[in-house]
Amino acid sequence: MTGKRDIELCQKVIEIFYEAEHKMNVLRSPMSYSQEGEGRAKEEGETERETDRRNHLFVPLARFNSQSEFWSEFFSYRFRMRALFGDSASDAFRPVDEAVRTFRATAATRYQALFRDERGLNPETSRSFDNKIWAGTSDPDVIADKMKEAIAAMEAMCIPIVRATKPSEWWSGIYKKFRLF
Repeated sequence: MTGKRDIELCQKVIEIFYEAEHKMNVLRSPMSYSQEGEGRAKEEGETERETDRRNHLFVPLARFNSQSEFWSEFFSYRFRMRALFGDSASDAFRPVDEAVRTFRATAATRYQALFRDERGLNPETSRSFDNKIWAGTSDPDVIADKMKEAIAAMEAMCIPIVRATKPSEWWSGIYKKFRLF
């Protein structure tokens, strides 16, 4: 029964890693509309132009806010994996955590810097922020690379467990790979 539970957990974790990559792609999609940012609190006296510009700036944060439940659930699996498979099992979550933190911090900083003044960032900083927020604007794409790194690490951990026909097969493989015992 323990082997079946572990296999099911690994299947679920691999699945949510693929979903996390998709969610990050949605967050970073360069196609955006100002109405996506309409949930932000408006200041009294904003002109229609200011409202549209600020809503557009808020889009990455609005997208992240709409996904916050997913990201909370995603990171809760880190502790389950660690509890069952040791510290090394949670290592694959680190690049995703870095990618999410980078995206969120950059989007929030950009929003605050440009909220009152369209020229609130110098061109180099603006370009750097855009490369982190929007997919496909830089090569290499650090956030996309972190997501791929995380998926590869989790696949290396979980696929042997999922494909094993007997729990003893994957436990011996885990032992050899991660020296858990």
